[in-house]
Amino acid sequence: MYDRYRRTLAMLGEAGFEAFAPDWPGHGDSDKPSSSTFNYSQQAYLNGLREFADKCGIKKPFGLVVQGFVLGQYGLLYALANEEDVDRLFILNTPLALNSKLRPELAAYKSPIPFMRPGNKPFDGIMYNMMGSPYAMMEADALVYGKPFKESPAASVAIAATMDQLDWSSLLKAVDDGFRTWRKPSLLLFGANDPFVDVKNPFDFLDSKRTNMRLVTATAKLGHCPQEDYPEAIQDTLESWLTGASDNWEPGKVVAS
Repeated sequence: MYDRYRRTLAMLGEAGFEAFAPDWPGHGDSDKPSSSTFNYSQQAYLNGLREFADKCGIKKPFGLVVQGFVLGQYGLLYALANEEDVDRLFILNTPLALNSKLRPELAAYKSPIPFMRPGNKPFDGIMYNMMGSPYAMMEADALVYGKPFKESPAASVAIAATMDQLDWSSLLKAVDDGFRTWRKPSLLLFGANDPFVDVKNPFDFLDSKRTNMRLVTATAKLGHCPQEDYPEAIQDTLESWLTGASDNWEPGKVVAS
């Protein structure tokens, strides 16, 4: 996660904000514990994030930014389980609608045909992070994403263990049900050039919600990871959300130009 937010963190720091972008256990530069000490379940990830926030002494309540498949939804469940700690929410390209599909690389782990599942085979972290962007990724950045998988097979094992524990339909339903009564200021900004999450996805999600969640429109060319594709384009929106200036925006406001 840190690598995806590295430029955003730098700009937030320059603007006077304190921000953290931890790598989840088993991912990025974090430790890759065995399943006997960390079972890679939904609850294990939620507990890990809570422990991280406590041990780092992060001032509460704080604003939470989430993005992406599975771990993005776990971040949303963390917000639901810890409403007293989260005072606002920013959602970037996270599959939310009940009919959302796993992206192909992850769906392979849930194949109904056992021998088609990757298991503990090496996971291609470079391609996984490159494929969702409308832009060419710099080689140096691509190598950073591939580094954990090259250094240790434990990184690929962590992906497999996470997917083994995942019940995708139940996860989507838990998020959908939980946010029907969500009242914290929340902003949704989805890149329209995302090959994995259709632009209709957040509309379908919000259709059944009567909450304080606003979807804004980005005119910049953004893919699955807007904070990686074009962080400068979303920075003003992110700062407006952090200061509360976006709380009175009309839904559909055009931002990130």
